[in-house]
Amino acid sequence: MQETLPAQDLVLIGAGHTNLHIVRKWRERPIPLVRVTLISAFNRAAYSGMLPGTLAGLYELREMEIDLDRLAAASGVRVVYEEAIGLDSGQQQVLLANRSPLRYDVAAIGIGSVPKIPDPLQQQPAVLSIKPMATFHHRLRERLVEVTQDGNESATVSVVIVGGGAAGVEVSFCLHEYLAKRLISAQLHLIDAGDTILRGYLPKMQQLAREELQRREIVTHLQQRVADFDGRQLTLENGRSLAADIIITATTAAPPPVLSHFDLAKADDGFLATRPTLQSTSAENVFVVGDTATFPDSPVPKAGVYAVRQGPVLWENLERSFQNQPFEEFHPQSSFLSLLATGDHKAIGQYHGQAFHSRWAWKWKDYLDRKFMKLHQVDDPHPEKTANGDSLPLNGASNGQLADSNR
Repeated sequence: MQETLPAQDLVLIGAGHTNLHIVRKWRERPIPLVRVTLISAFNRAAYSGMLPGTLAGLYELREMEIDLDRLAAASGVRVVYEEAIGLDSGQQQVLLANRSPLRYDVAAIGIGSVPKIPDPLQQQPAVLSIKPMATFHHRLRERLVEVTQDGNESATVSVVIVGGGAAGVEVSFCLHEYLAKRLISAQLHLIDAGDTILRGYLPKMQQLAREELQRREIVTHLQQRVADFDGRQLTLENGRSLAADIIITATTAAPPPVLSHFDLAKADDGFLATRPTLQSTSAENVFVVGDTATFPDSPVPKAGVYAVRQGPVLWENLERSFQNQPFEEFHPQSSFLSLLATGDHKAIGQYHGQAFHSRWAWKWKDYLDRKFMKLHQVDDPHPEKTANGDSLPLNGASNGQLADSNR
């Protein structure tokens, strides 16, 4: 019997939360006569929700990783391991770093965001961006080896975390555990330009986080920005100087530089301007999700929870796109559960106007994170090939390379 060839191509750019939802749904209910291709620079995706817990030693590194080969093979999805370097909406092509452009009929872009690095910290060996999260542990270990090998094994390591939002605060807690478990004497500093940590969160949750930072003797510097860094000493705007062996940036989300090569409409913040239907405002057959999307008329914070909630809407609209039916709109929730790991089998959180810090909050977070990861686990032990046999890394990506699943 002759096999029916796909008539149209759906291309998923980036292996973030929302696009991985499409890969999972494809396993359950593939769209007839459509071939789906996932483009990722790496063959494993790192789940951002488990990064702090992994840093604190509460998870093995492999527990926060999603095996894209295995998931794609089980779902009948083709994977192209390449870096997307642009998009030509007129020609309907995704431009790739090391191979010919890939044509699409419909595309979904979810390549996330990057931290906004202060100018004095650009191109500095001591500076570690929280992203890509998949390589953060490796980069941190390498930097610690450099810092402690120069005859300074017994010296106190000074670590500065720039950014007092959820990521910066959670990393501060869990990095404290990471260093303590390795018997590394350290002094941690947390810097933020605002007048409080965790802006936008309940005052009670901010208070609980401040108390936990104080208990761990993590020094907080509010209403301060980085004025200068000479490679060893960091100077704040108020003139105070801090020793800084390691600087971790967990700052405001900025658009990935590659977006400048996507010929799609941009919002004022540099991200891709997106309609409530998750379509690009300038190309109806291109969808934009996660941090990559900005809704000009109703902006939402760059947070992973929105990427997760966009998954079902994107799936519905992809189906409707190929069936020429009206689209659904994404309506972001005004409030949601927030849980931050403190690294000691506890978590700080807020929900429905209440804030808390407890062991049961950690158990709640652990349950939700493991439940999310279980969605991406498949039983096939031999995923040698994905659909159409294009599962091999085409840019030299190795099994040790990962993408971030927080988009």
